[in-house]
Amino acid sequence: MTDVVAAAILALWSSVTPQGGQTCRSAATLVTPGPFVECARWGTERYRDRSVAIREGYRLVGRDFPGMGEHWIRVRLVFDAEFDASRPEVLNYITVAGKPVLVGVGYAIPLLEGEEPPAGPAGQHAWHDHTRTIDDETVLPSHRTHDLARRGARLAMMHAWIWSAGPETIFATDNWALPFLRAGSRPPPEPPPAAAKALSLASGGRDYFEMAIEAAGSIDPSERRGVQTAFDAAERDVQSLVRTAPDSLTATTTLARLTGIWTALWETIDRTVGPETRRRLARLPIR
Repeated sequence: MTDVVAAAILALWSSVTPQGGQTCRSAATLVTPGPFVECARWGTERYRDRSVAIREGYRLVGRDFPGMGEHWIRVRLVFDAEFDASRPEVLNYITVAGKPVLVGVGYAIPLLEGEEPPAGPAGQHAWHDHTRTIDDETVLPSHRTHDLARRGARLAMMHAWIWSAGPETIFATDNWALPFLRAGSRPPPEPPPAAAKALSLASGGRDYFEMAIEAAGSIDPSERRGVQTAFDAAERDVQSLVRTAPDSLTATTTLARLTGIWTALWETIDRTVGPETRRRLARLPIR
């Protein structure tokens, strides 16, 4: 991990140890953001060394996502029927300077028909439902937010970006500080999503975005070529910007340029594809 990224992550939260692990399952802790985060950090400090997580049973599931990183899941915890702030079912890692970095955790609870997830520290709106694979669910037009009217079994999940986000965005589904951390830069306090998505093109994010476009519905060969050409141009522009301004990625002017690249990318795609494809792509959350 670069010194800049290490300093950025450590500066976000002070290290506080709970009085005891048993408090991490108390009703008060599970619905109060501060104590919840303290317990989560206390319980996962050792997993900043990913080899420890692997020894304890966490395994990679799915791919690396620009705004989420990798999901490492400990299946036994998913089915233990416990909601414990210090024992998350999911660990999220990204690669920085060739090394795995723990950026957040996730809580996963299996639900049957008629059941609902606990309130948690950010309320029920912070949970989203999975009924298919992580890959499938993450490229759908939108996450399935928790719905009491929803029928059938599903897996409710809540993210907590305890090692990489500020208090305002810690329980968000996507964490757009990650592209800045991947680039070795301290993220801005409130990363502009469009700028962050553009920046992710410099660290492999393009594959994910093109996969999401394909998942939105079939596109014909000429449309596909147009999409690929648009991404080629955007990726070149971002890589050039990263090379020429590696130490000022969060400057106002740089963020504006990144936002402009992302906006131009989608304007080009919309001109390239037909009306029906454009209608489907308009619903994608990646835009």
